[in-house]
Amino acid sequence: RFRIFLLGADENTELTIQLKYSPLRKANIMSSHANSIVIVTGASSGMGRSTAFYLASKGAKAITLFARRQEALEEVSKEIESKYSTKVLIVAGDASKAKDNERAVQETVKAFGGITGAFLNAGIFRGGMPIPETSFQDIDEVIDVNVKGIIYGLKYAIPAIRKTVGEEGMSGSIVVNSSCMGQAVVAPKSAGTSIYSASKAFVNSLVEAAAIENAPRIRVNAVLPGVIKTEIMPLDEASFDALG
Repeated sequence: RFRIFLLGADENTELTIQLKYSPLRKANIMSSHANSIVIVTGASSGMGRSTAFYLASKGAKAITLFARRQEALEEVSKEIESKYSTKVLIVAGDASKAKDNERAVQETVKAFGGITGAFLNAGIFRGGMPIPETSFQDIDEVIDVNVKGIIYGLKYAIPAIRKTVGEEGMSGSIVVNSSCMGQAVVAPKSAGTSIYSASKAFVNSLVEAAAIENAPRIRVNAVLPGVIKTEIMPLDEASFDALG
C-alpha cells in the first residue's frame, strides 16, 4: 500500500493506480530495458529492493545493488538471479561516502562495460523532535545520507552515464527517491520532521537543476512518495493512517 503525491494537483485530487506487469523470467525476451545497466542505492530493503526486482522483471541487462549490508545484498542478488536473466553485481558501501559512490560506479563500469541509469534511493528518517530538541547526531546523519549521498551519487553517475550513452541512441536516466515532505509540510502531521523535510526539499531543488544541466541525453527526475512502511519507517497501521 502506498500514496503518491502529484505536483500541481490540488488537495482533493485522488489517484488510483493499478500496476500490472508480466515478469521476464529466464528467457530470451527483448524489452525496452534490454540494454539497461542500472545502479540501485539502498538496494538491500524497502523501495530499493523492490525497484531492483522490478527492473529485473522488465528484462534489465544488469543491476548493481549498492547498500551497506553485504548479507542482505547477497540475499537480494540470489533471489533475482534465480528468477530472472538479469546480471547482478553487489557493492557493499555507504551511500553517504563519496569514495563508496565512486567505487560503485567504477565497479559497475568494469563489470558491465558502462552504466545507463541509476535509482538513488538510499535515505534515512530521523523525526519526532522539534528542531531545538533534535540531536546533532541526527542532524548530521540526515544531511550526510539524504543530501550528500544524493550529491555524490549524481557526481559520479552522471559522467559514467554520459560516456556510455554518447550523443545519440538510447538516453540515460537517473531517478532520485525524494519525499512529499520536501514539497509540502502539512501541519500538524509533519511536526517533528523539520530536518528530514528540509533535506528532501534540497533534493528536489538539486534534481531540477541537474535535469536542466544534463538534458537531453540524461533525464534526471525525482519521485515524491507519501508515507511508506519500510525499515527506515517501521510504522504500525494506526501510525501509518495518522501520518497519511
